[in-house]
Amino acid sequence: FPNMRRGSFKHGDYSPLQLGYFRPNPECSSSATPIEGLYLCGASLYPGALITGGPGYIAANKVAEDLGVKKWWTPPPHVQRYLETYMG
Repeated sequence: FPNMRRGSFKHGDYSPLQLGYFRPNPECSSSATPIEGLYLCGASLYPGALITGGPGYIAANKVAEDLGVKKWWTPPPHVQRYLETYMG
């Protein structure tokens, strides 16, 4: 598939099969891929375009988790509120 076709910065289709958990597909929605050590981030991944920094933050957390690295960063306040409210 072409990337940035006609200048789209959203990457991929904004249809139910490519949103949320399915962005870009279920195997890669958490930034990890089926290829060991290969991680993805950017507008093509959850939570999608227009969520500045979101995919990178998610990827950094996944890489740290997989490598057993202590996270030296804390969630931004809005992420912390979400986690407390919806994730218990």
